[in-house]
Formats: sequence, C-alpha cells, structure tokens
Amino acid sequence: MSDEKLEQDLELEKMRQREQGIGHGGGLPPAESAPPPAPSGMIGRQGELAGGQDGLSQAGEGVGGGGKKKSSKQKFEERQARKKEAMLNSAPPSNPEWDAQLEKERQEEIRVISDACTTLGREIHEITPDGHCMYHAIAHQLASLGMIPSDQADNPGYTRQAAAKYMMANPEEFRFFLPSVNGEDTAEATEHEGVMTEEEYSRYCGNVQNTGEWGGEPEIQALSRAFKIPIHVIQRGPPTVVSHGGVNDTAGGSLTPQQSVAEGDRVVRISYHRRMYGLGEHYNSLAKAA
Repeated sequence: MSDEKLEQDLELEKMRQREQGIGHGGGLPPAESAPPPAPSGMIGRQGELAGGQDGLSQAGEGVGGGGKKKSSKQKFEERQARKKEAMLNSAPPSNPEWDAQLEKERQEEIRVISDACTTLGREIHEITPDGHCMYHAIAHQLASLGMIPSDQADNPGYTRQAAAKYMMANPEEFRFFLPSVNGEDTAEATEHEGVMTEEEYSRYCGNVQNTGEWGGEPEIQALSRAFKIPIHVIQRGPPTVVSHGGVNDTAGGSLTPQQSVAEGDRVVRISYHRRMYGLGEHYNSLAKAA
C-alpha cells in the first residue's frame, strides 16, 4: 500500500469518526449491502481506531527528564508514522468475497455517477476530504452561480455559518426531526420523547457552524432554503438524483438525471460517494463540463 493511499485512507477514517459524533453521515440512502462483522478482537475496515482523537496514543511526543524538546515537525512526523502503523495493523484478514463486492459497488458507483454527469453536462470538481466536503462543495457551486462572492468558493465556513443561521432562526423546520445532538443511536435519543430540547438544538447548530462535523440532509435542506435554490445530490442510488428545495420545496425528492437537466442551470449540483474514496463517504462539486 503506497504512502499516498495510506494518507488518504487515514484522512477519510478521521472524517468518518467525526461524522459518527453527529450521527447523520450524509443523510442519503445506505448502500444495498452491509459489511460483514469484523473477526473477534479486531477492528473492521470501517471501524474506529482505538484511543484518542487520532485513534492513537500520544505518548512519546516529547522527551522527558530534561532532554531536548522535539520540534513541531518532529512531532508531526512521529504522529504520521504511528497512524500508518495503526492503519496497517487494524485491518482484518482479507476477505476475498467481501473485497470483490466492495469493488463491484465501487465500479457501479463510478459508472452511475459518470453517466449522470454526461447527461447533465457536468464533470467532477474534486473537493478536499477534510470533514467539510459537503459545505465546501455547495460553496463552490454557489460561487459558480454568482450567489456568493467568488473568493468564498473554497470557504466551507461561509456555508456552515449560513446553514447554522437558518436552522437557528427556523427550529420548527428541523428540531422535531433530530432525535439527539449525538445521533439517533445514542441513549439520549430516547429521552424527551425522542425530540431534542431547545438547549440540545442550540448545541447542534453550534456544531454545524463551529466544528468539522459532517453535514447531511438537514443541512442541505437548510442551505437550499437559505439561498432559495434547489440542491441536487447525484449518487449511485437508487435514486440517482436526490432533490432538495425547488418548486415544491421537496426534502429528499427523487429525480432522474434527465429531470434534473429539465430544471435548468440555476441548480446546485453535488455528487455523493460511498465507495469511490476507500474508507469514507465524500461529496464533490459538479462543475459545468469544459
């Protein structure tokens, strides 16, 4: 496995861990098959690394006993080396059948999204996999449409703030559909009749604005309404296109690529990937083809 591939997988693993803190990873339909359980005592390919934010012990970053203090560069290089070792050691024994299924799904995803892009006259504009990808992809689209300043095209903070502001101003549109600030599978999701309290909702919106937590359907819908523009998410599906906003202000409506084309150019179009990027889910912007 190359250093470049390891670095990409590690970054995507960290993104996936941040996503689990909110509990709404992408908000789109799950893949048709679920991964087999990891062997006992091991961590699955998409499981979490144990210990700390980076999944690794931070011991040994400095030299005690009066020794020379390590530079930031040395500390960074040591952390990267430990991450690579942990990634190699965490993978379970290869399962040929599961590997083949993943590759089949990956190729199918590439084909479906590529075909949709051809129909739409679009091409993938790669977005950095850093936990802000959905907000970054939408910012890039809004800037290309002249709806936000061009110098904000690569600033996910701009769209994070816009989503949080709209959600705080319109809690009735979102709060009753969000069972817990930490996700629907946590213990507190069953408290307060499964509805967030006002305090929890405020904290949730704070996470949207100020952290690297992943965005999903609630945030896409908030941005669609805040900027008064439809947002179409192109994915493996089905459906191939998930529509937010538009004439009927749909939330998660189903479209074909041809129907998306019929709605014209004043639409934000982003792609959602579950398999193309190894360990993590990811969003890209779909720019007009040259």
